[in-house]
Amino acid sequence: MLFDELDLTLDDFREIEHIESQFRETESHSSDNEEVIRFPNRRARKRCIVPSDTEDEEVLVPSPSESGYTPNTEWHEPQGKQPKIIPYTEISGLKPMHLRHALAGGQPGDFYNLMVPEALLEDIARQTNIFAKQVLSKSRLSRQSRLHLWKDTDKTEIKKFFGLIIWMGLVKLPKLALYWSNNPMYAQPFAKNIMSRNRFEILLRMLHFSNNAEARDNDRLWKISNLLSTLNANFAYHYTPNEYLCVDESMIPFRGRVIFRQYNKQKRHKYGIKLFKLCTVPGYTWKIEVYSGKQLDSAFSTPTNVVLRLCEDLLGKGYSVFVDNWYTSLDLAEKLIDNETHLIGTLRKNRKYLPKYVMEAQLKPGEFAAKENSKGITVMKWRDKREVCLLSTKHSIGFIKTKNKRGIEVIKPKIIMDYNKAKAAVDLSDQMTAYSSPLRKSIKWYKKLALELLLNTAVVNARVLYEATTKKKIPIIEFRRKLSQQMIDSNPRDGANISCRPKRIKHSLVKADGKAATSRKFCVGCYKINSQTHGRKIAKNKTKKVTTFCSVCPDKPYLCRLCFDKKH
Repeated sequence: MLFDELDLTLDDFREIEHIESQFRETESHSSDNEEVIRFPNRRARKRCIVPSDTEDEEVLVPSPSESGYTPNTEWHEPQGKQPKIIPYTEISGLKPMHLRHALAGGQPGDFYNLMVPEALLEDIARQTNIFAKQVLSKSRLSRQSRLHLWKDTDKTEIKKFFGLIIWMGLVKLPKLALYWSNNPMYAQPFAKNIMSRNRFEILLRMLHFSNNAEARDNDRLWKISNLLSTLNANFAYHYTPNEYLCVDESMIPFRGRVIFRQYNKQKRHKYGIKLFKLCTVPGYTWKIEVYSGKQLDSAFSTPTNVVLRLCEDLLGKGYSVFVDNWYTSLDLAEKLIDNETHLIGTLRKNRKYLPKYVMEAQLKPGEFAAKENSKGITVMKWRDKREVCLLSTKHSIGFIKTKNKRGIEVIKPKIIMDYNKAKAAVDLSDQMTAYSSPLRKSIKWYKKLALELLLNTAVVNARVLYEATTKKKIPIIEFRRKLSQQMIDSNPRDGANISCRPKRIKHSLVKADGKAATSRKFCVGCYKINSQTHGRKIAKNKTKKVTTFCSVCPDKPYLCRLCFDKKH
């Protein structure tokens, strides 16, 4: 059908829809004119490369007899008989319900504590202390190594440590050491008042999330598996998603050495660690799964199984899942229908068992072609600036009016409108994560991944809960600033009183006034050593006299350069 050459009003469009519905009823009674496309079942099992957004893996495509999937290859004109599943009746937002009233006037730190509770911070501190003991017992450290200064940490210090890292995402400097620089061009008194540079760097060096003594050979993610499972449980427990869910992948930039690092030339960050994310429209991440490479069972990482694993706790509740063309297939659509869940997604033309009439249709801008099978699954191709193929178990061939970016009224399929709205969930989550991100280059993949989950994903989720519960809008940068201040401050309700450490006193060696013959005195350090070795009488003859003294020490002792450096 061609719309772009017609000047349609709203009444004209309604009349067209009425005529089309009458035409469908007439077509349904005439089975002789019904177009049926049948494809022979292929028994052969073959291995094929499926191009995707990530272009990272080889997908094993089993034959219908081996997978247990019997495709429905009979297609007819759309009749609007979509599968009837149970309606969505959940109340989206923060849960349990009593927290909505308790946190109506809450601060950003209160919502972040739901995502990253005190118990998790305490476990991170414990694992960090265990790892530090393992390093100190096994490593041969030089006498000058600052690791000798290690002291066990606790959850309060870890919380301040994370708050300082969030602040570093807001105030960008080229190197970490510059936050403690005395150069007036880089001077930042905030970091100096929280902790020393040596303490910050040694905490970053020892930061750990699991016990190395409990490593599992069959789990590539054992260093963060406990952290990931805890965060996923908290994400799911404290939020009920709305009806529209979105499954997509994200990339954490990483160029270090790890066996499951991915390469995607289409992404801004071409190398990184791939995440499968289940999100909902406000940008809330409900569940995350890290892609760790090809598993022992190749079917484990197939697109269909990825979607079913991410949605396993939400099946049977009337949700609608939106995916891109790497996931969409008839097999996935029928499995979700059996679990009372809709599937909407874009399609690849080379997917099996699709109607040949639709996939090979030559369309002009504004035209569409569509077919529907006996289970109510609609496959449509629509052309705007370019062709797009879609599959839906929830929509037929309905069109709606909308305005484009120029304010011109246009007609688009309802599948397209709902798809664009739902797919914004992952994009919005990634966009909010990128703003003032504290991530820096690291050679340890698990630290990069853990900080992404703790200080980006959890922060964005906390902001979604904050806005939904308090009914207040807050920019992500301002949310990070308040959260950082509350994590660093000993009193999370008052951001003005930041706990400060004592300022380090700088000693200086000063030359005494007057002539050297009258102002010289024995070096206190040398005299003490000589008196212990040779006695006081001999010490007076062996100890040299100096004209320099420390102007900061209370007694202003006379010291030589060597003794001054040892003492201070």
